[in-house]
Amino acid sequence: MGKLLWEAIHRSSTGRIMTEEKFETEFFPTILEDVRKKHQIEWNPDEPVMTDPGMADAVFQAGLEYLLETGLYCKDTRRIIQFTKEEILEAVATARRRITLGSGREAITLAPRAPGDEQHPYTWFPAGALTKKVELYKSHAMAAMQEPTCDGVIPIPLLGIGELKNVLDTPAQTVVCQAEARAMNEAAAWAGKPGLFLGIPMSATTPLAMMSTFGPGMYNKENCTLPIQILQDMRVNYDRFNLAFFADQHGIEPWMSSSPALYGYLTGPEQGAIEIIAHTLGMLAYSGGSLTQAMCMSIHGTYVGNDISWCNSAAALAAERNLGLPWVSFGSTGTPGSAFSDEAWYETALACINACISGMEALWLAGGSTGIECRWAGEVARAAARLTPEEGVEIIKKIRAIEYEPTPSPLPLEKLYDMTTLQPRQEIVDQYRKFTRIFRDLGLDYPTWHDA
Repeated sequence: MGKLLWEAIHRSSTGRIMTEEKFETEFFPTILEDVRKKHQIEWNPDEPVMTDPGMADAVFQAGLEYLLETGLYCKDTRRIIQFTKEEILEAVATARRRITLGSGREAITLAPRAPGDEQHPYTWFPAGALTKKVELYKSHAMAAMQEPTCDGVIPIPLLGIGELKNVLDTPAQTVVCQAEARAMNEAAAWAGKPGLFLGIPMSATTPLAMMSTFGPGMYNKENCTLPIQILQDMRVNYDRFNLAFFADQHGIEPWMSSSPALYGYLTGPEQGAIEIIAHTLGMLAYSGGSLTQAMCMSIHGTYVGNDISWCNSAAALAAERNLGLPWVSFGSTGTPGSAFSDEAWYETALACINACISGMEALWLAGGSTGIECRWAGEVARAAARLTPEEGVEIIKKIRAIEYEPTPSPLPLEKLYDMTTLQPRQEIVDQYRKFTRIFRDLGLDYPTWHDA
């Protein structure tokens, strides 16, 4: 538990009062732009990755100042929770740098890695599908978990169970999220990986439903984490604090998460990277967590592009140099596209290369909706692990210059896999082979890419 959890709760009832409208339209945007200008953080639109150590340090300092000046806005009390510099620096100094996730032979230990390190970023695959058919959901999970490069998974939200819909704030959501947890465990056992890291509860959004998934046959403190993430743009509520307290009481790793949206209140990737650092420092203070998931997106619904990858790399390099926390970013396009989409395969590879050269320790939702797309993410992360930033940027720029073919309509899993054996059909294997050849020509290699 964070040393400042009780202080944060206390300050939520004694801090400065402010309307949420003023906070989001006048207060934090002004401070954010002021610290960006002060530290001269500028993005070159032609650059897909931020590799400058000096600018990375500036992003960290700007994020620290932004948190100290803005604080966290408590939606429940309409008050601002502020910390001192000494409190935040103590939270940084006492944070855990290594964490173990999963158990037995599937256990993995995340430890700081610098750009170019031999250790590859771990890849956590999407498991499941947006469906109310539990068996189909489980088949998607098994197809991903069976892959040799699967270091863990992140469940896809289960929409319901047959006619039972996943309805917010009702027992139905609890039932559905518990079904998710059981399906993940059953799929892991089928894949021969009972100790696999199973990510976070994803079919629930309320604390009660998420907490209820920790129990026999479901999630536990070894195979799952618990989201305690900050809300958008420096906001928290008592739900965050309740989740952080529950995680501490049960020895569950807190899942710290920051996902700022660009081009709403944030004017660009520079502000996004600064806010990610500020979010991380705030969550570190009240939760005592270590594992940090950080990524940005556009309010237009896109997760790819030079601005997105620059923001993610800038925050990661700032954290690698100044925090040393286990750092996780996004490993796919963020949209359920076709397995035959050029964009999906290229952009997954770009995310993996970016992780390698930016000092990230893991990628979540790495790959796509099928196991073979997930395999691709895991292999690229391993193939690119030793790239220098210069080498990685060169490959990324070559890929950015490629014109992608239009994305065809998605196909159901049964069109891509034999549903009895859960082995990929030849058409999707040929797609995989197409990209292994392309990336070998670009300078990457992996042992299985030479198979016939």
